[in-house]
Amino acid sequence: MQGDTVPTQLMAPSHDAGIIPRVLHKLFAVLESQENAEYAVKCSYIELYNEELRDLLAPEYTNSVGNNNIKIFEDSSKKGVTVQGVEEAGLRNLKDGLAALAKGTNRRQTAETKMNSESSRSHSIFTLTVHVRENGVDKGDEDLLRIGKFNLVDLAGSEAIGRSGAENKRAREAGMINQSLLTLGRVISALVDKGSHIPYRESKLTRLLQDSLGGRTKTCIIATVSPTRSNMEETLSTLDYALRAKSIKNKPEVNAHLTKAGLLKEYVADIERLKAELFATREKNGIWIPEDQYKEMQQTQTKQKSDYDYARQRVATIEVELKTRKAEFDLLTNKFITTTEELSTARESERQLSDLVEQAKVDVERMRIELGEAKFVADAFEAGEEHLHNVASELRGVATESVRDVGGLFAKLGRLTDVLDTNTDGATRFGTEMQTLSADLRTGIQEMYGVQEGFSSVLQDKMLANVSRCEAVSSTRVSKF
Repeated sequence: MQGDTVPTQLMAPSHDAGIIPRVLHKLFAVLESQENAEYAVKCSYIELYNEELRDLLAPEYTNSVGNNNIKIFEDSSKKGVTVQGVEEAGLRNLKDGLAALAKGTNRRQTAETKMNSESSRSHSIFTLTVHVRENGVDKGDEDLLRIGKFNLVDLAGSEAIGRSGAENKRAREAGMINQSLLTLGRVISALVDKGSHIPYRESKLTRLLQDSLGGRTKTCIIATVSPTRSNMEETLSTLDYALRAKSIKNKPEVNAHLTKAGLLKEYVADIERLKAELFATREKNGIWIPEDQYKEMQQTQTKQKSDYDYARQRVATIEVELKTRKAEFDLLTNKFITTTEELSTARESERQLSDLVEQAKVDVERMRIELGEAKFVADAFEAGEEHLHNVASELRGVATESVRDVGGLFAKLGRLTDVLDTNTDGATRFGTEMQTLSADLRTGIQEMYGVQEGFSSVLQDKMLANVSRCEAVSSTRVSKF
């Protein structure tokens, strides 16, 4: 519940922080996040040590004695159990809350046992009371005061005295812790079974937890168990405890809302009650307390008498059960003697079996060595087979690739042959065409040569005729001059 109370540098709870420090961090974070919020937080810290209440925040606290002025009573006006005479410290911020928690934790009763180096020897209750002012919706509405309360309970774990090694004072502490936890278990069983009588008054622990177990609050129980096999019995008992507690049906109510006038009226009523008690004490008229309080005490006494009668009936039942258990114990003693003899025989058989087991261990070790050698040979053979398989696979791949390459080469040669045949046919056709064209060309040249010769002769004749006419014309011009 406590854990590491020192916050980190960022004012966050430590990784090893318990439930209470985390509640304080969350509470003040929520309150401070509200704008213009007016709130007040108070805390109290008490422990129940050997069925004695101690105020861990009291200025006059001592380890030797408790606070005699702390009283538990049922407040009929508030419909619940009230603890009177407890110091309530005001908390302005998270730092004050952690300081109050550390102060009370250092005062708690702890001791070292064989099972725990820092074992809690008492139950403790850390109570936070929060008052938050809520503004009215309209201007004419009166402001309301909302009151909430957190009861953070740290129950000391039950322990077997034989295993924990508790002696003298520690044994008495363990006995008182176990007794209060047994009473708590009976209360839980009575609540689950919906019995007519709930034994809250048999222990101060159950009186303090009366509202949480069967009242108007929301209750959460965290069961701490051990995963080791040696603690299986305690683990099963704790889980059974938690399972029964889970079956309890509470009837939670919304936090009380008070107006300023209502709060003042409540304070005035308390003052008038105290004045009446003071007046009755001064008058000394035979009843030194108010009559209403006296009647309440009578009712309480009547209820205590009925509880006493019920306890007597329980004692008678337990005595009968004790006699039955004693007879069962005698029967078990006889069985134990018989079982002791059988145990001796079983131990002799166990010794012989141990020899056989040792011989079997030697045989198993020898077989293990032989198996290791065979496994080594098998691994080597398997490695060789795998290597050969890899080489064969590579060769097969090379052969496949070679066959594919040879096929491609033959295909290429075929294509080359086809190309050569095609080229040969083309060259033959080209030669034939060239011969034909040459013959045609020669014929054309010869024809052109004949035509040119005819044209030359005609041209020559015409040129000679033109020359004759020119000469004739020239001679005619000369004769005229």
